[in-house]
Amino acid sequence: MQPIPKWASWLGGALAWVAGVTIALFALSAPARAEVAFTPERARLACPGALSEALPARGNALTVPAQGDAQLRTCRIEIDFSVRDAALAGRAAASGYVELMGLRLARAAFPARLPVNRDGIALAQHPGGGLTLTLSLDTLFGGDRQRGAALILA
Repeated sequence: MQPIPKWASWLGGALAWVAGVTIALFALSAPARAEVAFTPERARLACPGALSEALPARGNALTVPAQGDAQLRTCRIEIDFSVRDAALAGRAAASGYVELMGLRLARAAFPARLPVNRDGIALAQHPGGGLTLTLSLDTLFGGDRQRGAALILA
């Protein structure tokens, strides 16, 4: 019987190491799975004295047309959400919050956490089991959010 050469054991160890790293990379790069509690359905821009305008959406991104200073103070965005759990919709309408964060910032920033049903943010539950989030444009695009905003409803 011939002895196993040293290079063969080194090669086996290297192959095992590469296989382990490959499996770890595939596990880390797999998309995260999460249950989405609030699914956006429709969004519209509502201004006093004008008809509500449906906002075009690409996935979860909405495009809001450019507004002047007067429209920023008076107009609002209304987003309808479908909710799987009616109890969750009730809790969100009673004690939920919205996190807003500016996009395209020169430096990192933390989101502003704002409670619902105060300060230009309203969250109402529908009898059919949905929610409507209403945000004034001034609240949505105020501060460091002038060039766009990321919104989280929790």
